[in-house]
Amino acid sequence: MTPLVTFGIPAYNRPDLLAATLASIAAQTAAVEYEVVVCDDGQTAANRDVVAQFPAERFRYLPNRPALGPVGNWNRCLREARGEWVMVLHDDDTLYPWYLATVRPRLRSDLAAVCTRTVQGPTPPTVSAPSGTPAVWPYPARYFLKSAMTPFPGVLVRRELALQLGGFSERAGPLADYDFWYRLACAGPVEVVRAVGAFYRVSESQWTASAWATMIRETHLLRLRIAREQFPQSPRLGRWLARFFSYRNALSYAGRFTERPAALTRALRLGRIAFARLPSGWVWAAMKRFA
Repeated sequence: MTPLVTFGIPAYNRPDLLAATLASIAAQTAAVEYEVVVCDDGQTAANRDVVAQFPAERFRYLPNRPALGPVGNWNRCLREARGEWVMVLHDDDTLYPWYLATVRPRLRSDLAAVCTRTVQGPTPPTVSAPSGTPAVWPYPARYFLKSAMTPFPGVLVRRELALQLGGFSERAGPLADYDFWYRLACAGPVEVVRAVGAFYRVSESQWTASAWATMIRETHLLRLRIAREQFPQSPRLGRWLARFFSYRNALSYAGRFTERPAALTRALRLGRIAFARLPSGWVWAAMKRFA
């Protein structure tokens, strides 16, 4: 039977974490046909052994020879998927047991993507399953001036559309996910289910932790592009919003890291723009209401 959902796992030499990721998928409570494709960029047999512990009819192991790199591996997950819907789930992230039950009622052919809220940290926190039917919010393309709709885990995309868009862009580097979610939102509706369904692990070994200085500059350039495309009739407002949210983004990096590279220094100077000290929640609420 053709699965409805494919979980594509880009793996790399973290068998213990991979085992937890796969176990979180196997623990799903919804009666949904799914498959798991583990695309392994690593050089050891440990990941293969982990996958072999799960039912072969649902869990496939595909080594990459040669290695594809992070973005290339994400795209292989898309290409190898057979499901109508695909999630690229990193091998250090996990899902809560109710994830599929939460998103299944939202899956329809006119959607580009659907996601749940995601919690972050070094280890998965205890979270209660949603009671009743969670609220669902649209996330139009212009909202990406602030941020993507949620971190990587929890995002389920329509496979056919994802492939039509060319998948994740190698040129975007560590912003390949942000860029891809934005392009999806330009191509069709994106919905956010207002319930926690996934866990995003934060650690010093992440790509973000090593590339954050580059990401500050590249994220601002992406925001300026979004401003041009989404606010063609109000370019000054679009540029102000891009600068405002880039400044707030820089403040968060300054609080997390002690280094002060040139990209961070330049981004913090955006605090000189008019009304930069407004509470970001106010600006976000006004943008959603009036933009």
